Amino acid sequence: MPIETISDLLAAYDRNFVPERAEGIEGTVQLNLTGEDGGNYVLHFADKTYRSEEGEIEDPTVRVTADTKDWMDVSLGNVNPMMLMMKGKLKVKGSVALATKFQSLFKGK
Repeated sequence: MPIETISDLLAAYDRNFVPERAEGIEGTVQLNLTGEDGGNYVLHFADKTYRSEEGEIEDPTVRVTADTKDWMDVSLGNVNPMMLMMKGKLKVKGSVALATKFQSLFKGK
């Protein structure tokens, strides 16, 4: 199933979450995505569980701000996130530990 929209990506996160990889991980990732198909999404992790929802919370563990296309490219492995951060196109605020572990919590990463 091709991943073409943020809704597709969130559904892929749901399908590909690996609970064993999230043992001991607790926190929230706030995605603030701009541009076409943008929006605000909260990803909740709590010891081997995961869920996502549309919306925004006040004090996430980590906040990620990016253009939707750039975030899709990062999530699909098409671009190096460090390169986008150096260009100011990807902003991460909060727990660097959760931000760096995020992608590894899903199959294929």
